[in-house]
Amino acid sequence: MCWPLTPREHEVALTMIRHAHPSPDEEDRATFTRVQQEAWDPPALITPAQRVTWESSLAEAVVTNPCDCGSCPSIGMRPVNRVDDAARDDTGGQGDFANRIILDATVDGCMLLLFIDDDSPSYLELAPTDDEIYTEFPPPERILF
Repeated sequence: MCWPLTPREHEVALTMIRHAHPSPDEEDRATFTRVQQEAWDPPALITPAQRVTWESSLAEAVVTNPCDCGSCPSIGMRPVNRVDDAARDDTGGQGDFANRIILDATVDGCMLLLFIDDDSPSYLELAPTDDEIYTEFPPPERILF
């Protein structure tokens, strides 16, 4: 079963598409050990055309699976014409993808990540870094890039 993104989910994902940068960025990568640097790909350059493509894909996205951790409002999503892809993926829509970019931001007490897989937003994650329980995503104006 799938359903439309809430207005807040859509706003947050759209804000991430328009303003967030890949994780890890050059500054983070500079602090990595040699082994860590070898394990992580260099930051991908994001083009305006990619952001337009992702925004277009978001317009067609539906929620395919909410996180069931009880601490966050994270959601898996797919364009409505690819919902069957998520159903076949036993990792909840977070399987291996040839072209994965992770956009990164923060908000008080949380990491905020948007996974882009094969040019479509696939997972919006609010990962608490404290012991709070979050039931919804923060308003876009609280997101720090």
